Amino acid sequence: MSEETGLDALWRPLVDHGASWCAPNIKADAHWVDSGDAPWRVAVTRPVRRNCYVVSATSQYLDYAHDEMRRLPSLVHRTFSRVSLHAVAPMLRRLDPIVILDALPVSTVLHPHRSAAQWSSALQATRRVYPSLPIVVRSLDDVVSSSSLSALRLLGLEFVPSRLVFHQDPRDTEFWRIRNVRHDIALADEVPLQSRALCISDVPRVAELYWQLYGHKHSQLNPQFSCAWLAHSMTAGVLSGEGILHDGRLAAAYLSYSVGDVMTNPVFGYDTTLPQQLGLYRRLSLLTMQAARVRELRIHASSGAPGFKASRGGVACMEYHAVDLRGVRGAQRAAWALFIRASNAIAPSLLRSAT
Repeated sequence: MSEETGLDALWRPLVDHGASWCAPNIKADAHWVDSGDAPWRVAVTRPVRRNCYVVSATSQYLDYAHDEMRRLPSLVHRTFSRVSLHAVAPMLRRLDPIVILDALPVSTVLHPHRSAAQWSSALQATRRVYPSLPIVVRSLDDVVSSSSLSALRLLGLEFVPSRLVFHQDPRDTEFWRIRNVRHDIALADEVPLQSRALCISDVPRVAELYWQLYGHKHSQLNPQFSCAWLAHSMTAGVLSGEGILHDGRLAAAYLSYSVGDVMTNPVFGYDTTLPQQLGLYRRLSLLTMQAARVRELRIHASSGAPGFKASRGGVACMEYHAVDLRGVRGAQRAAWALFIRASNAIAPSLLRSAT
């Protein structure tokens, strides 16, 4: 199965059944756009309040940011951030609707290698179908998507900071000598918990564990994956992973997919009601690192838990969204133009200060 065919298998049921079949909080229309060489996955945002952030610029930059403020340790910082966000909210609410090109309903999109000519054909085809909407390509950084960044820059797209993400390389022998990685191995050895590959019958529990962490502990703007979509993705052979057992029941689980020599974990969660002393987050992270080493893959560790990831070999990297504004007019174009300038001026330093 080719990389493109594999990832397309994640998208096909959204086109057939609607995006909400994948996650009920994703409010977007899923389509294909034919560039002449191949079909491309596109999502068209429905401009509703508190949409899932993987299909909405407004939700990512306004609503998700509002949710993140809850975790700022300082009352002064929380107050300042809330006032600042309120001031720019009218502009951010004009960012949607958008068209997402090469879309996937996950936090981190791994893009197969494509030439500038392929990206150009896809952009032209998408503009023909959606001539007045911004076209966005998500999840681009200089570590795993440098060729796409260069190609889209050459084609005249603009870039807006998205998140600070982390990359780990368990293929490197030195990685396993990092102090905190050794501590995680010692924990797993001294107090062992059984782990095993996940199967389709695990899907309801996997969905529950993921949402405990990403929905209840973090933000309900994360995609709330349905059991049907998770089961389809595993049956199609695109998502696979492992789980950790405690008292005979799944207590932590991840599902990953890979493109080229990179894997990422769109589904990752644990039972947040169990004692923290079990170290389930540490154990599950170690399990993904060990799986990547066996498969000779790097890890795109996405965003969040910056201190934890940095102390385990994670190299911080700014992630960007590429934006094509050709054809966009009026208030939406003005909002995007102002937002791109402002975010490039202040977002990188703000995001890096959180590490």
